[in-house]
Amino acid sequence: MYKKILVPYDKSDPAKNALGAALDLAAGVPGAQITVLSVVDWHDFNAETFKIASRMSGVMGDTMDMDVISEVENEAIKADMDAIADNIAPLVGDAEGISIAVVNGSPHDSITAYADEGGYDCIVMGHRGLGAVRGMLGSVCYSVLHKTNVPVLIVK
Repeated sequence: MYKKILVPYDKSDPAKNALGAALDLAAGVPGAQITVLSVVDWHDFNAETFKIASRMSGVMGDTMDMDVISEVENEAIKADMDAIADNIAPLVGDAEGISIAVVNGSPHDSITAYADEGGYDCIVMGHRGLGAVRGMLGSVCYSVLHKTNVPVLIVK
């Protein structure tokens, strides 16, 4: 039995199917937790190229207000979490133990790291998402499958 399940989610039909499969896996398992993970690729506001471009365009001076940058990032995370919650609401209904997480980075590395660091028992993911295709499996799915030691259930 899997008690802690990670579902990478990009709003695609295969991701919705994966969430349905995760709900089925968790059904009847006391204390089961499902984390719906959205991986976004935001700009790194600490990157030198961002700082230089900001200064050149006159948007920011020589010093960057990290509180403002943190606030912008928090607003973006909240907006993404709200959008995911609205999108999955018809699928999860009143199921308990569902949480949503948003991380910044490349999908395959972020999913793998999140699963490993969070102590997940299983990753349930769609066979293809909204990104590029690598044969019959999506490139993110293929990469996660080969980079993690966590069991991966691939759902069509």
